[in-house]
Amino acid sequence: MAEGGQQQQQQQQSPVQSLTNALAQIRRVQHMLELNYPQQSDAINMQRRAGDLVWQVIQSTQQQQGQ
Repeated sequence: MAEGGQQQQQQQQSPVQSLTNALAQIRRVQHMLELNYPQQSDAINMQRRAGDLVWQVIQSTQQQQGQ
């Protein structure tokens, strides 16, 4: 039952909310890599670029919506 409720919540989120949640997860993984695997610079840079891209989409979407 918990899965059904979780899916329902995700369906009710706006695109910006979904992107914001995705960004939080990307940054969480990025920070984990930086703290625990600092030698993995390629992976850290990929996470950083992915997060930056999602952030740009969030900003662009909000500007288009006039927020």
